[in-house]
Amino acid sequence: MTPLTDGFFSPLLDDWTQEVRASAHPWFALVSDLNKGLMAILATVEPEKRSSGQLIAAALFARSLQSFQASVLLTERGMLADARTLVRSVVETAIYLGGIALVDDFVGKMVASNNAHYFGMADGLAGHLEQGDDADQQEADGLRLLLQSVKEGGHRIADIKLRKLARDIGMDPLYEVLYRDISGNAAHPSLASAERHIVRNASGDIEKMKFKPEREGLEKTLSMAITAVLGAAEPMGIIFERDDVRPFVDILNARHLALAENLRDTAF
Repeated sequence: MTPLTDGFFSPLLDDWTQEVRASAHPWFALVSDLNKGLMAILATVEPEKRSSGQLIAAALFARSLQSFQASVLLTERGMLADARTLVRSVVETAIYLGGIALVDDFVGKMVASNNAHYFGMADGLAGHLEQGDDADQQEADGLRLLLQSVKEGGHRIADIKLRKLARDIGMDPLYEVLYRDISGNAAHPSLASAERHIVRNASGDIEKMKFKPEREGLEKTLSMAITAVLGAAEPMGIIFERDDVRPFVDILNARHLALAENLRDTAF
């Protein structure tokens, strides 16, 4: 295609997107049907006002669905590494939804993790200020006093370990196979993710750099997104005691597996 002088802002990608959607029509048709069903679930969840678990689950499910939709939009524009990075977020959210469904007082654990996050930020800022002048030292002392009062106030401060959580609730395949793979080949500034911008010759030597939409691996990126968001949908049936969610997940997953059968021997 013509070089993209504006990168991924280029209007030339509109035509490229249409061609891609046509060439991978069965995948985008599945994505469309899946999205409609997920939106229907989101529109009909009725969290109990006194149930913090249900309220947070509804919000997290909305987050997972939005990230899923964003990953598809990036995929159809050829931004596969960025799409997979969003899929990684969907996996994280799916595991947290599994936690709400299966772990006692998981919302309390989320509160403790939130406390740990901001406690760590404040502690890091205090350490930075302590390296400055007298005015900064006063600010640091104030932060240290605040952190001490948080500790003495009995607030729970404890991180949630995603890998352990996934294992505890039986979602470790989603973590070990999908999350870790995406971390290495897309989300992190790794050799694998850098390779996406390199063109090699037949001898394996670097020939030139590239900055353009990717077509190879597009179906697998959609497959990852589908797997992740189905993982997020399944706990909703448990959390909201709905008997329509699991059949929906099973039907769409069967369609997904039928399409994915042809991807086993292709490269990411």
